[in-house]
Amino acid sequence: MESNLHKELKDRAVKYLYDKSYRITRSEVDCGYYGIYDAWGIRSDLITTGIEVKVSKQDFKNNKRKEEKLNYKDIPKSWVPANFNYILCPKGLLQLKDIHLKYGLLWFNGERIVNKKKAEFIKMTSKRKLQIIMLFLSSKQNKNLA
Repeated sequence: MESNLHKELKDRAVKYLYDKSYRITRSEVDCGYYGIYDAWGIRSDLITTGIEVKVSKQDFKNNKRKEEKLNYKDIPKSWVPANFNYILCPKGLLQLKDIHLKYGLLWFNGERIVNKKKAEFIKMTSKRKLQIIMLFLSSKQNKNLA
């Protein structure tokens, strides 16, 4: 069951992406092999960003499986979920030393989201971006809009 804090941060993550010029954004986006992102967006220049919301240390530890998928020196292009990958948590819950080197860290300070560390850019093929967009468009959320 999703907590109220998790839902609030997920909604704020979608708004954060939109405010950063990601014009296609949504929560709960299936990225295939990687899994489901709490928030995902794509800009007009086709740069993509995914955000994982973590509201407890245990929630963060459960994410380690996803982080390991970014551990390869040369990540297979069919695995890349987004050009930039972030963890969003309440201020102080996680520190830079806690997160994967390729991830960025965002803190919610009670009023707004603050970028504590920029994520490393990971190259994606156009085909992979198209695959994720197709998953995005065919998601359960979109079917509920019809």
